[in-house]
Amino acid sequence: MIKTNNLTYAYVKGHTVLDRISLDMPSGHVYGLLGRNGIGKSTLLKLLSGALLGEGKYLVGDRDPRRREVDFQQSVRLVPENEALYDIDIRDYAKITRPLYPTFSDEMLKMALAEFQVPQDVKLTEMSLGQQKKALVSLSLACNTPYIFMDEPTNGMDIPSKSIFRKLVAGMIDENRTIVISTHQVDDLVGLMDYVTIMENNGILLSDSLEAIGQKYGTEDIKQVFCRLVSNRNLNH
Repeated sequence: MIKTNNLTYAYVKGHTVLDRISLDMPSGHVYGLLGRNGIGKSTLLKLLSGALLGEGKYLVGDRDPRRREVDFQQSVRLVPENEALYDIDIRDYAKITRPLYPTFSDEMLKMALAEFQVPQDVKLTEMSLGQQKKALVSLSLACNTPYIFMDEPTNGMDIPSKSIFRKLVAGMIDENRTIVISTHQVDDLVGLMDYVTIMENNGILLSDSLEAIGQKYGTEDIKQVFCRLVSNRNLNH
């Protein structure tokens, strides 16, 4: 369970990125975190992973990310949009990462890399953006943590690779795992996410299950719902 109450964050005083965000995210689901670029999606994921320290109350599981306790850090894996890369191959990166996560699965890493057809003997810095993304996603899934946060993970991937991404993530779903994926490319998560959170103007426009959204708006086409909500918001301001 992820729960936030009046979560607020500003990189610079007077320029609030997230303004009193309140969310409930039960475990066992894939959440699509949607919204325009620069709207605060990355910031929210960094706050939930403990990479940034925000104001208000927020818990991931029963832990406050701001305390950065060891068992919390072992339960969370963040895939940032732009990750600083070591000049090593994915096998050596796995050697660095493996001791940090008691749940690390070598079998999962091997399977994901094979599915993505990622070479294991090429340095990350020498790979294309798409190959880098596939390698880092594979490593993060192999960490096998209860909470997985991914920020624009499909950037640079071709269409077949995006399909493999959805397949691999779907295979990770269980009642004790929470996966939150930030993207502005809604189509990349179709058939994968079952809950949606739409962000706009420092806050939350909508956060609900696809089923509930379909009942309320008469469609599960999230792009249609998003356009309708943004249009209504603009008319009311």
